[in-house]
Amino acid sequence: MSDDIRLRAIGITGDSDALASIEPAEAEIHEMHRSDLDALKDGAAMLTQSGNRVAALAVMWSAVAIAPTDLGAHRRLAAMLANAADIDGAANEYARYIEFMIPIGDVGRATMELAYGAKVLGGHPSLREAAEKIVTAVRALVPGDAVAAAPTLPLPRLLPKVPFRFCVHDDGDRHWMQLEGGTTELVPSAVRLLDRNDEVIETRKFIPLAAGQKGHAKIVEGEPNGVAWVVLGVTDEVVAALDAGKPSPYRVEAKVGDEWISTVLVDTGCRIGRRSKVAVS
Repeated sequence: MSDDIRLRAIGITGDSDALASIEPAEAEIHEMHRSDLDALKDGAAMLTQSGNRVAALAVMWSAVAIAPTDLGAHRRLAAMLANAADIDGAANEYARYIEFMIPIGDVGRATMELAYGAKVLGGHPSLREAAEKIVTAVRALVPGDAVAAAPTLPLPRLLPKVPFRFCVHDDGDRHWMQLEGGTTELVPSAVRLLDRNDEVIETRKFIPLAAGQKGHAKIVEGEPNGVAWVVLGVTDEVVAALDAGKPSPYRVEAKVGDEWISTVLVDTGCRIGRRSKVAVS
């Protein structure tokens, strides 16, 4: 009869088979992990059905955070972003998944997902960058001096997206987009508008919203108040695209800490309101 304290520490005593005892425990942990993931997927589906798209996206971001290589969670998040007209976000999600596949050696899965993403979104720059990383990984399969000199791929990381509600106001010959949002975890300090070529069109500082202070933009039921607001000048082209429910020709990024990250924009339908101007940062 064994009295190994290492076995007793994990609940195994006597002559029982240690491996047989450990395997069920690992299976139970895996099942708990899978249960949490399924719960997040189901929650996102219910929020989407109720029209709360911002909260649904936040839940799916949590799902891919706990299971970054889960194909179902990844595909669902990418589809939700694409359906919300966030093509850049959807492409970045495909690129993120591919970047997780390469370090674990699943180049085949990465290649298949690249083909799937390109079929859905077309030739997006993020997918082209992902393709180059796959090429580098494939070359690394063959030993050689050229491969040895190839740069090491950085470890991928998940970047959250800052949620905002927006209104559009007409001010004669100009249009203004008022953004309200952010969260207590993602407090934006500035915002910038970029064109199709990633050139910065405008940058402005956010104005904080005090705790309990209601902003101008209508709040979707079940969503928290924002923590900051700002007004950006936008063109007729942007307004026409928003009114038609089409993807905006420009994209919005928010500065959180020292980093510029993507945003999730939800149209409140409001087209009138305050027009306070803020200083350009």
